[in-house]
Amino acid sequence: MGAFDAVMYGIEGDPLLRSGIIAVVVLDSPPDRTQVADRTERLTRLFPRLRERAVGNPLSPAPPRWETDPNFDPSYHIRWRRLTDDDAGIPDALEYAARMGEADFDRSRPLWEIAILTGLADGQSAVIFKIHHSVADGMGGLAMSAALFDLDPDPGDLGPLPPAPESHPAGLLGRVVQATEFEVGALDEVVRGSIKASLRAARAVVTSPIGSTMTLGRTAASAAAMLAPQGDPKSGWMAGRSLSCVFSLIDVPVEPLKEAARGAEATLNVVFMAAVADAVGTYHRRHGHELPSIRVNMPVNQRKPGDDATGNHWAPARFVVPTDDIDPQVRLYQLHGLIDHARRDPALDLSDVVYKTLALLPDPVTERLAGSLMKGVDVAATNVPGPPIPVYLCGARVNTLVPFAPKSGAAINIGFLTYDGTAFVGINSDPAAVADPGELTECLAEAFAKYTE
Repeated sequence: MGAFDAVMYGIEGDPLLRSGIIAVVVLDSPPDRTQVADRTERLTRLFPRLRERAVGNPLSPAPPRWETDPNFDPSYHIRWRRLTDDDAGIPDALEYAARMGEADFDRSRPLWEIAILTGLADGQSAVIFKIHHSVADGMGGLAMSAALFDLDPDPGDLGPLPPAPESHPAGLLGRVVQATEFEVGALDEVVRGSIKASLRAARAVVTSPIGSTMTLGRTAASAAAMLAPQGDPKSGWMAGRSLSCVFSLIDVPVEPLKEAARGAEATLNVVFMAAVADAVGTYHRRHGHELPSIRVNMPVNQRKPGDDATGNHWAPARFVVPTDDIDPQVRLYQLHGLIDHARRDPALDLSDVVYKTLALLPDPVTERLAGSLMKGVDVAATNVPGPPIPVYLCGARVNTLVPFAPKSGAAINIGFLTYDGTAFVGINSDPAAVADPGELTECLAEAFAKYTE
């Protein structure tokens, strides 16, 4: 496993830090069973990681290895279910998806599964994808799922299947050798990375003493803040944590949000975060709780052209967002600089070295360090661009495409994905922290409406 993937896998000794990513796709009709089987087979050959299981190293703190499952059975990973209620709808599908989100994976198999729910009102169906964060991040998961989507109901001949990967499981000696190679290689990378950073800093001091000294000071302060325990969440009212999930959904037209962003010379992500801050603050005030600010965890995409869809290519940006009751446009200007600064934090460049170091530590140590960083977060938020035009899945049109990212220690994780002119917002709430998830969802809808009216 890569260092970041290994950390996402290893911290789950604490179940509050589970990191399953869920995507709910609502279709206008049930997908074709034969196409589902065929396309899934193709998908797992295009992305062999989906046929691989994580195998641990018994005598080493090195992270697990990915090995092709010799007993891979795609039918295990795909479950068909029919909702029995006559008036079953999207809320029922979201409740089913939330139960999937609460459950852990079978670690002896590849870390993904699909549930296909039929029997929804108006002939609709729902396809629920679940994948472990160590397999792929949100952007990578979307890239892989693109192999399932088509631009019309009948895509025609897709060409020959790629060859299926062969399984060559390592024995005990082989795993010990693999673990040793990882430890030596990771330690070498950490040392080399530190030396390179020191040399760059030394050259900078010679060429620009004052400017480089200020930069080094900012980088050191940022790195210290990245690794410092976060303490308690900013919201004492939303401090409870549990394994339970409540999924809710709103949809918002994208174009008015883009116009609001352009008017403030900001990005769509800033409008998204402004709505989140507005909603969480409003929710607290309605219940008599003052909340000046929240601590937010937001992934910063670090993918480069040519990076694999599998694996994680992002760095965590943590920052404090004001939640006071102010004019929506003022909030946009306020957050524009704050988020831009968080995305340009010099400590993000050190995240690769940091996570390689964490990957060398025993899982309980990594779990404790990561938990101290993640459990002090109030809200996690992620923004993923989806297809800008209508797509089809195994013969059925996609009406809704919404992500539900893992809470991973936060009270709420709010995912924002754009598809065919609509922004779909998936809210994953911890009921131990959010007493009324329905009201929080209403507050979020009201906050977005301030930028769409």
